[in-house]
Amino acid sequence: MSNISDIIEAFIIDTLGEAEHLDISRNELANYFNVAPSQINYVLSTRFNYERGFITESKRGGGGHITIMRADDHNSVWLSAIFDRLGQDIDYRTACYILDELANRGALDDAQVEVLKTATSPNALSNPFKLENHLRAQILKRILLKDIKNFEE
Repeated sequence: MSNISDIIEAFIIDTLGEAEHLDISRNELANYFNVAPSQINYVLSTRFNYERGFITESKRGGGGHITIMRADDHNSVWLSAIFDRLGQDIDYRTACYILDELANRGALDDAQVEVLKTATSPNALSNPFKLENHLRAQILKRILLKDIKNFEE
């Protein structure tokens, strides 16, 4: 049985359909599902983020107006956001989300993704100083800068 976050995610994806973007009200969506607005925030931050190929813009007032866009048509914005997200450290799960999304967009092929997942896995980066998240971010940044520099064109 699906939990409420899965149901909200499916509803948003179905509503977005093939459209370029979706404008919704956080409060209206919370009322529709009879949940607190914080539940909607949780779904947006965990299911509709850059790592999963979405750009979400939120505006204050008016019931918490939100615009959700697939990043397909906004590759330069999306790629810039990915680099910002990489920052200094990144955990393995988030790195895998990013790599999978790059494969979905055709920026990397499946073999490249598997090599990168293996190279940035916790086993490959294990060290006594707990630097693996930092090393993972640095590896991904260097490779993405080299291999995907023409992707946003």
